[in-house]
Amino acid sequence: MKITIRTRTLKSGSRSIYLDFYEKGRRWNEYLNLFLVPDDAPDAKRLNDATMAKANAVKSKRMLGMEEETETDSGNQAKLPKRIFADWLDGYLEGLGRNPSYAQSTYRNVRSMTNIIKAYLKHRRRPHLLMSEIDKRFIVGLLDYMRNTYRNTKSPDNPKPLSPHTLHLHQSIFVRMLNAAVKDGVMDRNPFYSLDKKERIAKQQAERDYLSKEELQAMADAPTVNETTKRAFLFCCFTGLRHSDVSRLRWRDIRQSDSGWVASVRSMKKTGKPVIIPLNQSAMKLLPERNGRKPGEKVFDMTCLSACDRCLKKMAAAAKVAKNVSFHTSRHTFAVLALAAGGDIYTVGKLLGHASINSTQVYADVVMETKIEAINRISTFFSK
Repeated sequence: MKITIRTRTLKSGSRSIYLDFYEKGRRWNEYLNLFLVPDDAPDAKRLNDATMAKANAVKSKRMLGMEEETETDSGNQAKLPKRIFADWLDGYLEGLGRNPSYAQSTYRNVRSMTNIIKAYLKHRRRPHLLMSEIDKRFIVGLLDYMRNTYRNTKSPDNPKPLSPHTLHLHQSIFVRMLNAAVKDGVMDRNPFYSLDKKERIAKQQAERDYLSKEELQAMADAPTVNETTKRAFLFCCFTGLRHSDVSRLRWRDIRQSDSGWVASVRSMKKTGKPVIIPLNQSAMKLLPERNGRKPGEKVFDMTCLSACDRCLKKMAAAAKVAKNVSFHTSRHTFAVLALAAGGDIYTVGKLLGHASINSTQVYADVVMETKIEAINRISTFFSK
């Protein structure tokens, strides 16, 4: 690795000192919060020589992979225990895994962010960074690393950058980690909140692909290598269930009420809320034959979500549906079609298990856009 001391001239005439790192085609910077005064300032040579000596000392430590405590004026910070960040992360993750109140998906996301942080520490050759050194500059560097350098190696042959949604998700997890560190008494504050809006990873408006009636029929007619995945997906298009909920659905949850057949989800995995969903004839036809299966047995013998998504993408290609179809598309499809058929937003929101009507409003906006497009087509026809 090559490390060079460089400066950047500020509007005031002073120069900010930073380290320029270069290794294997990759370059990154670390600003040192050290400044050179203009050459014509009083006693400039003596001040600048002392400042450069500090910069060279930091450079030497970076070359050796050494850590030093950050200077701070906070008396509170000086009283905090010295903890290596990577060690604290391991303990935090272990505690999360022992807590039954957290879903496995939460644990996996935190583990993923932990691995990213450790990769960044290794990338910066600072694996033993102290928690007292986590400041705004460190966080800005981490977010930049996540955006521009880190690659997801889930598929080793095809590493990919993190998607905008995943970037924002991991940023949110990192903020919760730092909040937990403050609560544990190993940090006195969360420096993330000192970042400007432009320095943070903005939340992206999610694309909610849904299937039209014609596309839904095309998917129903498409060939598949996994009939269970196909049935479960189509079942969810008529019920709005997530993969995590339909995969846990038991035969005892399919029951007949006074108003007809319903699917009873005692606790939605994402929200923990119970929901009862009426089953129409289309949904009932998609249920597999029970053949004497016991009440506690699963209705659909599902594969994992990623396997289901791969299967559905092949189905979409065969059906010539030019959309990014995933299992969650079924939930969007149910919401849009239910609202388009005249269902009120409050009822549809309850069927989806939404905690807030704002979540359902997104689908209502999609339906309105479709209605406006239809009206405009009529106007165009009569204006000819």
